[in-house]
Amino acid sequence: MKRSFLKKTALMVCAVTLFSGLPVWAATSPTLSLDRPGQRKSLEDSLKDNWMPTFPEMSDQMSAVMVHQIFGIGAILDAKHQLETQRLLGQLRAEAHKNYASSEQMCRYGTNVRSLAVTEEMARSNKRILSQMLQQRVTLRGGSVGERGRYFDLRNRFDQFRRIYCDPDENNGKMRDADIPSASVCVTAAGGPRVGNDIDFTRLVDSKMTLNVNFTDGTITNDEQDVLALARNLYSHELLDYKADDIMARQGNTTNILDMRSLHALRSVAHNSFSSIVGMKALGSGTVNQFMNRIIEELGIPAGDVAQYLGSNPSYYAQMDVLTRKMYQNPVFYTNLYTKPENLKRTGVALQALQLMHDRDRFEASLRREMLLSTILEMKLRESQEVVRSGVTGRDTSSTMQ
Repeated sequence: MKRSFLKKTALMVCAVTLFSGLPVWAATSPTLSLDRPGQRKSLEDSLKDNWMPTFPEMSDQMSAVMVHQIFGIGAILDAKHQLETQRLLGQLRAEAHKNYASSEQMCRYGTNVRSLAVTEEMARSNKRILSQMLQQRVTLRGGSVGERGRYFDLRNRFDQFRRIYCDPDENNGKMRDADIPSASVCVTAAGGPRVGNDIDFTRLVDSKMTLNVNFTDGTITNDEQDVLALARNLYSHELLDYKADDIMARQGNTTNILDMRSLHALRSVAHNSFSSIVGMKALGSGTVNQFMNRIIEELGIPAGDVAQYLGSNPSYYAQMDVLTRKMYQNPVFYTNLYTKPENLKRTGVALQALQLMHDRDRFEASLRREMLLSTILEMKLRESQEVVRSGVTGRDTSSTMQ
């Protein structure tokens, strides 16, 4: 059926083609008609001899041309995919370079926090040791300057004051007798570098970023000696009297002993805050000196004054001050923020980490402040508490050592 359809179609094409080449009168002549057997046979022979052999050749030619065109289209598609792949690889390479190339800003954070954990642990150790030393003094334990009671503690402190902290210009110059030097109060020279350090908290502790204090090394420095002298003047200025063992063991002195322990506990709260401040300003590990010095130099401080400002080995307090405040006073920090988005995110994470550490320090300071306020409130209410207790028990609760 398909073959017949093709045959009829070819005949119609041939007829139209033949007739299109004849004159008008020939095309309309009644003698030329496909209904006549002879004419039909002539056309079929002509189609078979002239047209039919060329159709396969034309089909082959068209197939060859189409296949050749397909090769060109395939080459275009291959080139398209190749270029898209190369572009994607280049894009990924650029993104990897952008995302994983750290900026100088991140290197500063990574370098300057290397010794922060070690320095913090050293600060805690110095705090514990200083608290223990102050506690030994107020409890008259062996090995401390107050082991034999109030009199010997005052005598040792006064002798130290004359040799180190006395200022001859105080009391209108009467602290030294020019005629009889041996009778003078002051043995020190006028304007000594440590004069007044035993009473001046601002000059000795508060104004310094790092103290030459390290109670873990077994050696005594001037700053350590000054800190202990200041603590003895600030807290427990007068110690309790030394009592013999037989007196302490008497049954009637139980309440007095408990009162003594209560007094030591109250004083230890104040000692704790002072020890925490000194511990945070104690010497650090010393592994970030040159890097933090460079940060301070960029702020305009001469190189020779940087060590005087930060100290030889920056303390935990000094390192946190640089990491949470000084670094951001330099315009270079803000120009370094004009960098790759990934580095900007990393900087944000580093800032959040420092904020967490800073918030933790503030929280611990708030706890110490809360303990101090609670202790002060208890001392304010103690007198009223004794009045109420006396009214309930009917006797005076204040007693003396038997």
